[in-house]
Amino acid sequence: MAKCSNKDCAAHKTLMCHNGDPDYQKCPYWLATNNPKSRNNTKTPKAFKKALNWTGDPLSFEEINSVVGRNSAFTIGIAGRAGAGKTTFLAMVFTLLQKGYALDGFDFAGSETLIGWDYLYDRLKVYQTQVSFPDPTPLEYCRFFHLALRDEKGVLKDVLISDASGEVFTIWATDRDHVNAGNARLIYQTSSAFILFIDCNDLIARKGRAKADIIKIAEMLKYNLRDRPVIAVWSKSDKKSEVHESILSSLEEELLMMFNNFHQLDISNFSSSQPDPLVHANNLKVIDWLSKQIPRPIELVSATVSHSEKDHFLNFKSHE
Repeated sequence: MAKCSNKDCAAHKTLMCHNGDPDYQKCPYWLATNNPKSRNNTKTPKAFKKALNWTGDPLSFEEINSVVGRNSAFTIGIAGRAGAGKTTFLAMVFTLLQKGYALDGFDFAGSETLIGWDYLYDRLKVYQTQVSFPDPTPLEYCRFFHLALRDEKGVLKDVLISDASGEVFTIWATDRDHVNAGNARLIYQTSSAFILFIDCNDLIARKGRAKADIIKIAEMLKYNLRDRPVIAVWSKSDKKSEVHESILSSLEEELLMMFNNFHQLDISNFSSSQPDPLVHANNLKVIDWLSKQIPRPIELVSATVSHSEKDHFLNFKSHE
């Protein structure tokens, strides 16, 4: 069976290029071992190998422009308390894409952060009665996961989704300028849209205090929001019926009054049926709704990172 020279690529099984090339058979890595002219030479082409500058890990803020230089990208900022399910949501999104579930109007066309996605994928284990979750994001981390999506016209759209510790948002909600709230400020300043996570289990356990914490974060999002859209994601919503009715209704009402371009969705990791809309549909619908609300992404404020025209990972081309 023909295989790619990139050991991390599974194109021979999935027919999807690890590099995001629309035709994996034209990727230099694939041609290195499957081109009739080079079957006796299994080494990666020297020029391609020299230009390669890619790790597949989640991106720091300083690395973003080196990825999105090929077209206009948009960044989704995820906000919420620690343990609300933010990182687990990311793992679930990629798990569903890996299992063949699709976004509305887009095909998954690769990622610059596949190693990071795979790490989350490997640590999300869903069983009938329990879920093994990814490790929580450390306090000092602020990272971005990348998705390349191809629309029905064949045009690529780059999506960056932030991942930061919930503690920084709790600090930020109390003191916008706090020294330890830097990652929350960065995400707020550079994002084109936001996901506000609402932990149903926390509302059940801490009731009014949990609601007050959510409202504090929401008020900070509203402060200088302009026309950026916000979607409230009710995580662990298989337990939503156990949230006190007055807390549930008042929180929904306050959020509706607070934001203009606003939507809400319930998600879960536990399937009560196959398929389960809370799991198999709504996790991806979060990305669907946001992508349709952002006609013109906000420019990222960052130093320009130059890269070679020969860098095949950083110079994708749109196919219109």
